[in-house]
Amino acid sequence: MPEKKIKPTLKTDPVDVLHIDYQQLFNSLPDQYLAFYPDDPDFTIAAESQAHAINTMVTPGDAVGKPVFDVFPDTSEKHIKTGVSDFKESLRKVIRTGRPDIMDTLQYDIPRPDGTMETRFWQLTHYPLFDSNHKLELLVQSTHDVTQEVTAGNKLQRAEQRLDEALEVGQIATWSWNISSNKIIGDRNLALLFGISEKDAAKGLPLPAFLDAIYEDDRDRVTKEISDVLKSGDRYVSEYRTVTRDGVIRWVIVRGRIERNVKGEPINFPGALVDITERKIVENNLTYLAKASAVLSESLDYRQTLQTIAKLMVPDFTDWCGIEILDENNILQQVAVAHKDPEKVKWAQELRRTQGPPNLQESSGTANVLRTGKPEFYPHISDELLVASAKDKKELKLLRDLALSSVIIVPLKVNNKAVGVISLIATDGKRDFTESDLEMAEGLANRASLAMTNAALYDEAQRELAERTRLEEALWTANEELESRVEARTSELAAAILGLQRSNQELQDFAYVASHDLQEPLRKIQAFGNLLQNEYNDVLGEGSDYLARMRNAAARMSALIEDILSFSQVSTKGREFIPVNLKTVVQEVVSDLEVRISDTHATLNIIDLPTIHADPMQMRQLLQNLIANGIKFHRDDAAPVITIRASTVVPSNDKIKYCRLEIEDNGLGFDEKYLDRIFAVFQRLHNRDSYEGTGIGLAVCRKIVERHGGTITATSKLGKGSTFIIMLPMRHKKGENLL
Repeated sequence: MPEKKIKPTLKTDPVDVLHIDYQQLFNSLPDQYLAFYPDDPDFTIAAESQAHAINTMVTPGDAVGKPVFDVFPDTSEKHIKTGVSDFKESLRKVIRTGRPDIMDTLQYDIPRPDGTMETRFWQLTHYPLFDSNHKLELLVQSTHDVTQEVTAGNKLQRAEQRLDEALEVGQIATWSWNISSNKIIGDRNLALLFGISEKDAAKGLPLPAFLDAIYEDDRDRVTKEISDVLKSGDRYVSEYRTVTRDGVIRWVIVRGRIERNVKGEPINFPGALVDITERKIVENNLTYLAKASAVLSESLDYRQTLQTIAKLMVPDFTDWCGIEILDENNILQQVAVAHKDPEKVKWAQELRRTQGPPNLQESSGTANVLRTGKPEFYPHISDELLVASAKDKKELKLLRDLALSSVIIVPLKVNNKAVGVISLIATDGKRDFTESDLEMAEGLANRASLAMTNAALYDEAQRELAERTRLEEALWTANEELESRVEARTSELAAAILGLQRSNQELQDFAYVASHDLQEPLRKIQAFGNLLQNEYNDVLGEGSDYLARMRNAAARMSALIEDILSFSQVSTKGREFIPVNLKTVVQEVVSDLEVRISDTHATLNIIDLPTIHADPMQMRQLLQNLIANGIKFHRDDAAPVITIRASTVVPSNDKIKYCRLEIEDNGLGFDEKYLDRIFAVFQRLHNRDSYEGTGIGLAVCRKIVERHGGTITATSKLGKGSTFIIMLPMRHKKGENLL
């Protein structure tokens, strides 16, 4: 049923109506009390004792008349996680039942004057207070601060936990032997090490129960050591092996002390054991690796060496050791096998002969180690794993007969390629391999791999030595012949370079002289043609048309000569590089082309052009050629629109800052398969009768850009216009000419 809320019937301040000064009443109480009105969910504070105010650091003036949870917010973990307040539920229980309610110890933090919260624990009891008509008037809280008791208990509990954890992490066990009752009481770790139940260890067992768990090879020695110390000693120190319930062998170091009565008779024998199995394994693995290294360094016959290694590992480190190597036909051959039982060696060799080499297509085991070059490690082989691994009942029986308990398979590598494996197998469940054992096995394989690599290198070196001796004589003869050829070729090359330099200079001189010499007769042709046109035009008849054609041809040839001269002078007549404002250059070009722009109704958009380090005249020549092309090759159905923009870029494979200059038009465009052709000398994509020009302009542009250490290319679509893209370094060394 839903809880029935009891609301206060007072419509104004209860103190005023009932004429009861609750605060004065509670001030006289020596203990910690807090009183609330039953106005769920506010539970307005009616009064607070002075003792409560002192302990909670909240004065009655700051508390009375306010909802309790505004003054003392519920900071309990349960309320934070679930929204349920045990404090509030206790008050509701008192309202519901009319009987007191004692709460469990509650963590309820209180605010400090500085605004932070202080962790406190409380024992709270809530009482109902009725008026003369048995009507619930107040809820009274008796508050007892138990912070010190809880904190002390928590500290003790944490200390005990830390001690247990430390003993378990440190693999430390403790015992106490009451000699008169012959009972040894031990902790959990002792029970684990000696293969007995924790319950029996806690109740106590006689000495023989523990002696029976000692490894049989150590048992007689330990029994004698205990007997000797009971007779005449007081301190006991020993190292031995124990066997756990699962049959795993563990190494322990034991320290104890004999307590005697006044007569000198032993009465108690307390002590501690430390599990040192990992340390002993590491010590043995250093030992084995050292022996293996010595063996591997003795001979370059690695097959014989691997057989010695297999025998070295058995029986102290492993029960089985097998080593297999791929032969020249990629078939895995057994080169060494050792077992603690010599009869098992013969059996394994016979089994290999009858069954043949393993299938290298298997997804695990030896085949997988060879494929991946990574070890496989099975710390504990369960019967379920054997069932899952066996292909049939016959193989399952064989695996069970082998009594496998733990397996390590590591690769042997030559030139970083797996060429074989070392298999280490523990049997009969007396020990399981650990990560330290795996590290030792990998170290052994690395040393064996190095020995195999060295042997292979030695054999190869012997073959190479014989071959080198044969080649040296041939090389000596060839070297003498080569030197004579190099000398002759060097002389020829020097002469060729000199001839090329002379030829290049002659070509440049020829271009300059030829241009000037050809211009003179052309000027005469044009001058006399003009005279004929002006003075005899009326009598020429059809000859007038021939004369016009002659004059046009002379004009085209004059323009061609000028362009050839301009092309040849890009490298030879270039000026020193200085800061050039490209925006200013474009404005000058636009002024020069004013008539063409007006005639074609062209529009030019100039966007963000920077200042770069360049030859100012050649920059003007470059931009004039490209802008003039954009105007010249316009579509009949649209006026030319040319946009010139620039940006600064640093290519990923370069540290130089470049100006990326783009000249975009909306003209005829061209097929991009002709991209390389448009920058070649005398190459044209349009009919000469339709568009004037010599076909040299873009070649000059390319040569100017190359002189400045840049690149030029273009993108275009037929009928959609073209965009010429130029990359120019922003700066050069003073006076630098890049060609």
